[in-house]
Amino acid sequence: MNVKRLLFTLACLAVMTAVAQEKSVMKVEYVEKYHNWTDASINSKKFLLLAPGKSHYYSPIARIVDLMLSTPEGTEHFNGMVHADNERGERPSLLPDDRTYVIKDFSCGSISFYGEVPDFFGHYEESMTEQHWTLTDSTATILGYKCNMAQTDYHGRRWHAWFTPEIPFSDGPWKFCGLPGLILLVTDSDNKYRLEATVVDFTEIVFPVNLYGHENSRMSTRLEMLRNEWEFYNFPHFGLPAELPDGFDLIETDYK
Repeated sequence: MNVKRLLFTLACLAVMTAVAQEKSVMKVEYVEKYHNWTDASINSKKFLLLAPGKSHYYSPIARIVDLMLSTPEGTEHFNGMVHADNERGERPSLLPDDRTYVIKDFSCGSISFYGEVPDFFGHYEESMTEQHWTLTDSTATILGYKCNMAQTDYHGRRWHAWFTPEIPFSDGPWKFCGLPGLILLVTDSDNKYRLEATVVDFTEIVFPVNLYGHENSRMSTRLEMLRNEWEFYNFPHFGLPAELPDGFDLIETDYK
């Protein structure tokens, strides 16, 4: 993809969002590492925007795409960029790994999840109290921060999280929260998923106000969306392998 065109697009989007909106006090960049249904290794970049009492976790590429698709002009520009990449035989650079947003509201202890499954865009809420952490004696240093390790059994997997009390936000990547410090690294006990902070930046970023692409999102449940996704992977059709890779499963496995 042409770098100048991407920079121009980002500049336009900055102007679109430069209004009086709530801003974060910190941005943390994470990389989600896992193998998908084709056994391809995925390294998906995510942003966590933090402010007192709230946070947003999302793909920066998905955010750009959603903003572009919110207007007819942006949609035309996006389609042109994708077409140009396809003409060059390149994978479109503005092709997000997912359209997921995780919004935490600490004032009421809720997690709002917005996602896309094969049949629909959906959203649901769950309580932060579903994560029951056990602190351990293990320690590590991540990005220069001293971290302690905690464990939890959460939605079908056992998770190990390294958090730092040096950054007093009880938050972390994806849905994870509830520890006395920011979570910088989370792995499951089978080493299938790894969510790792790469940058901690004390900067102001405007919080997303509208989740473009989710205007028609319908109220769902966590289990309904997980089951819809799993059925898609297990129904033979074009684009999917005849058999899923050995050991492949969703990040949450308690839908079975």
